[in-house]
Amino acid sequence: MANADGLKRKTFVASLWSVLRSVWSAIITFVLFAVMARLLAPADFGVFALASIVVEIARIVATAGLGSAIVREPDRSASFDNTVFWCVLGLSLAAAGILALGAPAYARLVNAPEAVNVIRALAVLLPLTTLTTVPSALLTRDFQQRSLTFQSIVSGLAGGVVAVILAFQGWGVWALVGQAFVGGIVGLGMIWRMSPWRPALMFDRSRVRGLIIFSSSMMATQIVWLLLVRVQEIFISRWHGPEAVGQYRIAWRLIELISQSLLSPIGSVALVTFSHVQNDPARFRAIYARMVGIAGLATFPALLGIGAVAPLLLPLLFGDKWDAAIPVAQVLVLMSVPFVLNFFSGPALTSVNRPQANLWIAVLQLALTVVFTWIAIPYGLVAVAAAYVARAWITMIPQQLALRRHAGIPMASTARVVLPALAAAAAMAVAVRFAMDFLVPRLGGGWETAVASVVFGLILFPAIMFAIGHDPRREIRDLLTSLRQRKET
Repeated sequence: MANADGLKRKTFVASLWSVLRSVWSAIITFVLFAVMARLLAPADFGVFALASIVVEIARIVATAGLGSAIVREPDRSASFDNTVFWCVLGLSLAAAGILALGAPAYARLVNAPEAVNVIRALAVLLPLTTLTTVPSALLTRDFQQRSLTFQSIVSGLAGGVVAVILAFQGWGVWALVGQAFVGGIVGLGMIWRMSPWRPALMFDRSRVRGLIIFSSSMMATQIVWLLLVRVQEIFISRWHGPEAVGQYRIAWRLIELISQSLLSPIGSVALVTFSHVQNDPARFRAIYARMVGIAGLATFPALLGIGAVAPLLLPLLFGDKWDAAIPVAQVLVLMSVPFVLNFFSGPALTSVNRPQANLWIAVLQLALTVVFTWIAIPYGLVAVAAAYVARAWITMIPQQLALRRHAGIPMASTARVVLPALAAAAAMAVAVRFAMDFLVPRLGGGWETAVASVVFGLILFPAIMFAIGHDPRREIRDLLTSLRQRKET
């Protein structure tokens, strides 16, 4: 019993540090994002975004699943840890070489010759940053999230400060490269200082096949999910150039920041929580509904609110050069429902041992994204955003059917959970938009109007929820009660 209580305490403390890490990352990312958006041109963001697609794929190939293999391996040993280390190092060196050699071909594909040197620079960094895979996994396994949080904070700040300095000096896209280098190297140094583990010349060939089998499915899933979000940028660059990619990426970053700040703290405990109640269908459905409900309460008003105030807020935050991102953001926020449901369907299906369903859904989403984007791309960025939103709503249906089949979660119950918050958020967004039309002629288009509009929305949304008979406080209290009951059992 003492060991069980100790494990619960470690898990709880580790979860708190993970949430802190997520919240801090969201705050510092947003601040840096706003500063860099004012200092750099859209084309700089576009070139870096295009380069980061292939670099991130290379990182996935080098590391996907191998760190997780250490975390979940019941019979891990020094030989196993070192085998993972040398596999990651070898794969990352090979991936870096392929990146350096293939950079010109990829740059021609995306019509961005400036990306060649950026890709090659980031390829040099790749093997260095992947050296953290094993020590980070060991720290995670030992519930050292406090150390990982501290590492994330310091490395993020160091990279951000260097990026701002370089941007002020007029380095353009290389300010973003500098941010990646400094953040990556500082993080590497801190991880190796925190971890007592050191590699040795040990390699167990008999474990390699198992590692490949374990990592290949995770690698494929992660690459599909990455391309699902980023493949549109390749189309945009070929048709409209890197500057258009930068405009589109800025709009997307707003969506990602909301995910990082509002959904990640809830999602960080989703898989563990669902796994603990997978054999109790009633509780499984209840906790899933409450998690989705809480996520909707936070995310729907944030997304639709951004859509309402985007014409005023984006120029104030990032400058007038990002005007083309405004209508894109207003369209992308319309996928708020599938955006939230997509966040929780993966952990739910994985917890009931149906990870293959996640992969097939992701493949379907990617295929339709490519088709819809190919049709929409001649008509501009807003059409591309609309294509993504349409795809998200269409593929939400097979996703929810998979949840009903494998996890016993009916679509009707999910709809009942999300509709009140969605209706309240939509009404709030409309009211805020009309309020802005009233305030701008009187207060102007500055921060006074923006702050007043946001405060009006923050007051109006819970008021509407109460008016339609839904107390947000009760939803949060019910979720916390369910999680506490799970811990006690």
